[in-house]
Amino acid sequence: MKQRALQLLREGWELEDVTDALGVSSKSIGRWSTNFETHGRVDPPAVLRGRPRLLNAEAIADLQELIQETPELFLSEIGEWLALYHDLSISKTALHTNLIDLGLTRKVMRRAAAERDHELRTEWMNYVLTTYTAD
Repeated sequence: MKQRALQLLREGWELEDVTDALGVSSKSIGRWSTNFETHGRVDPPAVLRGRPRLLNAEAIADLQELIQETPELFLSEIGEWLALYHDLSISKTALHTNLIDLGLTRKVMRRAAAERDHELRTEWMNYVLTTYTAD
């Protein structure tokens, strides 16, 4: 919409007509125009605060799949997996924060664990009980 507003002005539209057509203020259009003249784009450059994210999109997708397949993993085990397969060194605290940001909380992981195949689990329990003894 921002680019379209500037395009309409370049095509000869009056500022008032553009504001009415797009439902934006003239101040906004002025700011977009200034940003375009200064930075070559309608949005100002992002102001980065804090440390850059350690997890990229590929690592996040793989991490979501890993947790879905094995929700019982500990944070240290997930951290080791990230180090081995994605060459990312991340602290447990940072990993915990990232998992919460991604919506992969313990509650979600517990739900995934509860949705496992109960029939297969029962078969395994019967096998263990009939095969192994306390001795």
